[in-house]
This record gives sequence, structure tokens and C-alpha cells, in this order.
Amino acid sequence: MHPTQRQTGLSWRALYFWLAAGLFFTAAAVVFFWPAAAAGKKWQIFAPITSIIGGWGCFVLSRRWLNSFWASAIAGIAYGFSPFLLSFRIYHPLAGLGVAVLPWLFCPAALWNRYAQPSVKVHLRRLPLLLLPFVWLLLFYWLPAQPWLGPYSLMPSAQQLRLEDLAAILEFPSAATGQILVGFYAIALILAVMGLFVYSFLLRVLVLLVPLAGLVLAFCGPILNVPPIAWAALPMLFLSVLAGLGAQAMVLAGPADRKWIFACLCLAAFLAAAGIVLTFSRPDGQRYWMPAAMYGLAFLTAGSIYFLCAKQLRLTFLRWLLVGIALAINLFCTGQTIITSL
Repeated sequence: MHPTQRQTGLSWRALYFWLAAGLFFTAAAVVFFWPAAAAGKKWQIFAPITSIIGGWGCFVLSRRWLNSFWASAIAGIAYGFSPFLLSFRIYHPLAGLGVAVLPWLFCPAALWNRYAQPSVKVHLRRLPLLLLPFVWLLLFYWLPAQPWLGPYSLMPSAQQLRLEDLAAILEFPSAATGQILVGFYAIALILAVMGLFVYSFLLRVLVLLVPLAGLVLAFCGPILNVPPIAWAALPMLFLSVLAGLGAQAMVLAGPADRKWIFACLCLAAFLAAAGIVLTFSRPDGQRYWMPAAMYGLAFLTAGSIYFLCAKQLRLTFLRWLLVGIALAINLFCTGQTIITSL
């Protein structure tokens, strides 16, 4: 590899993958948003653009740690088409652009000198680049609020993350008016748990500091007119990359890795059972039926891959097909419900 390419972590092959990813996310946005547009639902052209920018950026960022095109594509879908990013459309059409661009702004820090041995000196050089996304969020929501630029209010600056919102990552609540949904797709969440197992062996502390900082800021008050809920994009981005990492791990898993897949299998079964119990035990139980069904689908997907591992059958294409179909079903069953109700 040329020294300049080694320094930046770029190559022509990588650029071809990025271009292919852009076409993939554009096609995904057309397919995903078309039913709502055809049904005459109120929607905004910036909604699919935001999803494309966010998903494509998460794809490029995840290439720092993922080798598989499809693993990075899953990470991009999990972020760009997440309930979290979709729900920004209840405010100003440009409100979601601030969090959609975040993955791109992490790319300089992630891709610069990526082949260098980890050291204090390398981390210090990356630190200024790591501050770019934080500066971007501060400026994106602060500048429009200034009198000499409008002022324009992209979204309420007082909305912050609450402890009860964290349960939304598990239960996929139906859309609430005037509220950002801190939600994650069931299939993506189970994949993220698998990715967390892999990350626990790698334990890149510097990578973990960013989502933790975002989580803390999301619970704090507004800083320079930045809605605290916008900082939740940092842990959501981290979970999305973990989902891609988990998908790659499941597809490449061998017999020795069955215990981790079995743990994901048990978690999916528990959450599916919890959803069924809540469906029949609560007055508003109907809102838990879809999450229960999606975790049931996650259980079947993880169970199928566990069976292939137990039989020592690699069948990589079949595993990708199982994960991809499950995520597509989850995306359309849950995502369409969200986008048509906002």
C-alpha cells in the first residue's frame, strides 16, 4: 500500500465500496419511503435525504472496524433508518440533518493513520479531529437561533433524555407526538448485543468515551441551544456500529462461538416472552405486540445460525440472507408504522 494511503486509510477499492454504498442507501430510501408517499401521507423530501446521509456516513465510518460490505450496510441501516433519526421529522425539515452528518465527521479521526500502532502520541493527534462532531452539533443548533440569522428554531431546545426513554430501545413504543423516539430495531439490537461480546474482547477505551459523553450530555440541560436529546445520537451511532460488528460475527461464527449466539438467542426469547406478557396484561398491550413479534423473529434468526454452527456448516451466503431478510422485515413492519404516524 502506498504510504499516503496507509496514512489516511484510503484506497481506490475503499472508494468503490463507498460509491456502491451510496447507491445502496439511495435505493433503500426510495423503497422505504415510497409507500408513505404513494399513500399520500404527509412527508418531507428531507426525510429520505437525511436517512441516506446518516446511513451512508455510518457505513463509511464502520469500515474502520468492519471488513464486510454487508456488515457495514447493516450498521448504516440501523442508524440512518432508525426510529431515532426518523422521528426528527416531527420538527423542522432540517432538524435531523445535524445528527445525520455526525458519522461523516467522525471519519477523519477514525480513518486517519488507522494502521498506526495504538499509542498516546497517536491518540493525542486524533483528539482535535474527534472534537469535530461536537463542534458541529453546537454550531448547527446554535447559529440558526441567533437574531442575525433569523432566528429559526429547528426543534425545542429543552427536550432531553429521560430514564423512561431508555426502555424504548427495547420495546419500540408507538410514535408519540412531539417526542423524539430513542428506539432501536429488535433485530439490530440483538446483533448489537453480539457485537458487544466482540467489543468486550477488543475493548477500545477511546471509542467508548464518545458514546458515554453523548449519553451524559443527553441527560443534561441545553448547551448553546443544542437540544440535549441530539447528543443521544452518539450512543445510537455506537450501537449501530455494534450491530454491524455483531452481524459480521454471527455470519463468521464457528462451533466455538456458539455460546455467544446462544446468549443472543436467550435474550431474544426473553424479550419476545416479555412482549407477549405485556400484550395481554396491560390496557395498552397492543403496542407491545409488534415488538414481541420482532423479537420472535430475532429468536428464529439467531436459532437458525446457532443450528448451522452446531452442525459446523459455514454457509456464509445463507447466514447473510437470514440476517438481511430478518432486518428488512423488521425495518418495514416497525419503520413504516413510525413514519406513517409521525
